[in-house]
Amino acid sequence: MARPRVREKLLDAAYRLLQSDGISALTTRHIASCAGTTEASVFNNFGDKAGLLYALIGERLPEVQAVKEAIDADLKADMKSWLQSVYEAAELFYIAIIPLTAPLWGRSEVANNDAAKQHPLHGLLAARLLEFQREGVLCPESDAGVLATIVLGASLHNGFNLVAQDRVALNSRIGDRSGRLVGSLLPLFMTSTK
Repeated sequence: MARPRVREKLLDAAYRLLQSDGISALTTRHIASCAGTTEASVFNNFGDKAGLLYALIGERLPEVQAVKEAIDADLKADMKSWLQSVYEAAELFYIAIIPLTAPLWGRSEVANNDAAKQHPLHGLLAARLLEFQREGVLCPESDAGVLATIVLGASLHNGFNLVAQDRVALNSRIGDRSGRLVGSLLPLFMTSTK
């Protein structure tokens, strides 16, 4: 049975290791040792390493909170700025999690695990877009779920390309990318002027 204090210690240890030693340090044995507990506690609290990594992402990475804050930010009657902020936070989130989750891709135990559902950024963004739709800010003909997929999909795509090309350090052009993307998508978000 999971014990909350042990679970928190494990997540804290995993986050410290990630920050100080990088992804390669995130073995279940090393995390448990740094948390002052046993490797079995990792499995008791998270099921497996994938469960621990998804909990680490959802509960400790500041990039997750940044996306949530961008989604929840006041629109201030400027859909373009709001959307650009959401896109940029999402791209930085994907840049942070791609290296963490890549070793798990395609593994059947992960595909069959509910851990993939623990990161509801798509649901949060779609819900916020529906809220804008009810307020008359978002075009009533738009599909909020599809728009959320487009924005998050584009941020994932560009984040993946930056990680794959090892150009994350050169990510200073995020404003250019997000500006072009949002400028192209904005007509899908705006209320029609019929």
